[in-house]
Amino acid sequence: MPLTYLSLDAFYAADPRRAASREIDAGLWWSGLGSHAPTFRAAWVQATGELYVMQHAGTLGGGRVDVLAAVADEEALRERVAGWQDVCGEEGSLRWLLDRADHVPSHLRRAAAPPAGPRPRRLGPVRRLDRIGAA
Repeated sequence: MPLTYLSLDAFYAADPRRAASREIDAGLWWSGLGSHAPTFRAAWVQATGELYVMQHAGTLGGGRVDVLAAVADEEALRERVAGWQDVCGEEGSLRWLLDRADHVPSHLRRAAAPPAGPRPRRLGPVRRLDRIGAA
């Protein structure tokens, strides 16, 4: 079974049970790290037990759907993502959700990772420099 679909339509078309099923929202604005990070909606499909994220349209790769986990029932879902309301919407919140997933595609790992670039140097202890020639 594929875990990534190019669009929500492709996700629903791949299994007709999805389109007719009840879905439970698990957050509308999951965010990666950085000012240009994509955002995602998460939901659980009752008929198939799939917890998925859909990248919002309007961002690079938008509309893509990734299945993160197979969750047996609504109670198991609530246990798995308990507290999501306190995290969703914050910068970097996608990492929190991915930590609760069974499958994390590499493009989602990159979206949740800190922006690439040089790491700040760690400075050693501050030393006082005496003026040359001071008496």
